[in-house]
Amino acid sequence: MKYSELKADLMGMFDEKKLQMLPQEWGFFNEFEREIKTIGYAVNLTEALIEKACQKQIEFLVTHHDSWEFIFGLKESCNQILEKNGITHAYFHAPLDDAEFGTSASLAKALGMRGLEKVMPYADIYYGGVTGEVEPVDFNVFSEMLTDILKEQVRCYQNNANPVRKVAVAAGGGNMTTEMRIAAEAGCDTYVTGEYVLYSQQYAQHVGMNLFVGSHTNTEILGVESLVQKIAGDKEIRIIKIDEPNY
Repeated sequence: MKYSELKADLMGMFDEKKLQMLPQEWGFFNEFEREIKTIGYAVNLTEALIEKACQKQIEFLVTHHDSWEFIFGLKESCNQILEKNGITHAYFHAPLDDAEFGTSASLAKALGMRGLEKVMPYADIYYGGVTGEVEPVDFNVFSEMLTDILKEQVRCYQNNANPVRKVAVAAGGGNMTTEMRIAAEAGCDTYVTGEYVLYSQQYAQHVGMNLFVGSHTNTEILGVESLVQKIAGDKEIRIIKIDEPNY
C-alpha cells in the first residue's frame, strides 16, 4: 500500500477538527512516498525501540507517545536514528486516548465493560478515560482478569467489601486525584490506571473506591494495537508488536 494512501486512511480515523485544535498531540516524521508492507507498533518511542524496529525491517512505526522533549536530547537522538534507517514514524497521543477504539476504551472492552461513557476531559477537546459496568465480580477475580490482560503484576488495593460493578479506566497516566474524583462522583466502585502515586492510593481509600494500578505502557498498548489493526484491515500489510519495558 502506498504511504500516502495509508496516511489518508489513518487520518480519517480521527476527528479532523479536533486534530487541528491540538496539533502538538499527534504528528508524523520522516515522510516519503513508497510502498508500505510492514507496520510496527509500541507505546513509547526510544532509541532502543527504534533499533528493534530496524532489526524487524519496519517501514512505518506507530506509537502512542512521541519521544518526550523533557527527556533532554531524546527526541533529537530518536529522529536521527529514524532518518538514518528510513523509518517513518507517526504518533497519536490525546486523539488515541479519546477514540472509541483507543487506549482506555480498548482496555475497558477487554475487561468486558458495557455502556462505556467518556470521562476525564483534556483541554476541553479530548477525553482520557471511560466508565462502564461489568457483571458483578469478586475483587480477587477482577484482579486476576486484569493481570491476565496486562500480562504483568498489578497493584491492587481493596477499599470496599462489595463486588466490582462500575469501573473507571484511565489508561496510562490517570493517577491524579482530579481524575479519580470524576470517577468517584460518577459512582464508580473501582478505578484502573497505569501509574501510581501516594495520593491516588490515599484518595481511593478515602472515598472507598478500589484501585488497580498496572504499568503506563501495558495499560495503553491495546489501544495502539487496535489502531494498527484498523490501518491494516484486510490489506496485505504485516503488523508487528515491538516489545518494550512495561514502564
